Amino acid sequence: MHAGHDGEYDPALKRYPGMITALGAPDAAGYAVDELRGWRLTILAGKLLSKVFEVQANGASTITVSAREGPLNGVAVKDVFVVEEIAVVQP
Repeated sequence: MHAGHDGEYDPALKRYPGMITALGAPDAAGYAVDELRGWRLTILAGKLLSKVFEVQANGASTITVSAREGPLNGVAVKDVFVVEEIAVVQP
């Protein structure tokens, strides 16, 4: 497994880090609707560390992931994630 930014990825690749700040109703501002569809979301901290999900849809400040990668049970406030413009590779 590779880690870091060793030139394997295009430096122009879009990626957005984030932290879960609350669980509940979304804010009114955020990403454009479905802008992140098909992108990869990777949990970087918390109980779901290293779990990878495919973004199915997003709203202004919500992200819906594919159920085929499993549930988000265990996600919590202060968990950190990154959303990248990379397709999820299925085994």
